[in-house]
Amino acid sequence: MAGSGVVTAIGNDVKSLRVGDAVYGLVFKHGEVFPPKPPPGFVSDYVVAPAEFLLTKPSHLSFEEAAALAGSVCTARQCVKRYFELKGLPPDTESLEGKTVFVPGALSSTGSVFIQVLKNVYGASSIISTVSTPKMPLVEQHLPGMVDKLIDYFQTQNVVEQIGKGTVDFVLNTQWNYLSTFPLANPQTGTIVSIASIPSVRTIRKMLGDAQFALRFVPIGIATVANWWYDWNLRGTNVKQDFVSGNMGDREDLEKSGEWIAAGKVKAVMTIVDIDDLAAVRRGCGMVATGKGGLGKLVIRLVK
Repeated sequence: MAGSGVVTAIGNDVKSLRVGDAVYGLVFKHGEVFPPKPPPGFVSDYVVAPAEFLLTKPSHLSFEEAAALAGSVCTARQCVKRYFELKGLPPDTESLEGKTVFVPGALSSTGSVFIQVLKNVYGASSIISTVSTPKMPLVEQHLPGMVDKLIDYFQTQNVVEQIGKGTVDFVLNTQWNYLSTFPLANPQTGTIVSIASIPSVRTIRKMLGDAQFALRFVPIGIATVANWWYDWNLRGTNVKQDFVSGNMGDREDLEKSGEWIAAGKVKAVMTIVDIDDLAAVRRGCGMVATGKGGLGKLVIRLVK
């Protein structure tokens, strides 16, 4: 649902874009998780996308780089804003100076972007992350100077022991082993924000918008039980946790993300495959589906 390309036609009410503009962005927002029909994907010759979800591509950025960045950068911004909200601070607070942040999966499509946003935009003092053994030497190549402590999760059965229980100020979770990150958070001041767990009821309501009651009732029930379980596992601490679903419909966040991308604060870590190489596309999609073996964002290129 993320991509880049050249505008070939515009609607009568579109004033922000012109035919011939190079753009990038996404095609869905909160309240459209269960639309009457799925939103169009970008792996096609032509895509109909709302102008509000598109940004003008900086000239120094390739189409592949642009396609790899918009969604993850915007989600990273919204995760940090939620962190500040949970801390009782204004969401537009601009600094993580003095904070230790844990982001698993340093070279995943989200982790690689989140780390850059945390370090280059918010100035996090220390970032801790994980990768598999084959990727250990690649982290400094793709994220130079970004990761202060890197854990090889192939070589240890206990990441918490390697990092230190209760030593992390901000856990920004990107993987589905969510509960395993809880012991890392400082029990008095720690905060956990996740993009890979069961959403809170608050987030479910935003995501579903005006969906039919049956579509809301079941997810809200699941979310309620799951978050009771999360809170039970955090009993005896002051740790706060929540789930964030990236919302590209927030134009202010999308434009701010575009400013960071244009300024070079975030660069793409990606794997590019050509649409006519079906074997490579299949391998890449398999890695995305399993969450194993990929490097950064999978970008499928239609035109060289």
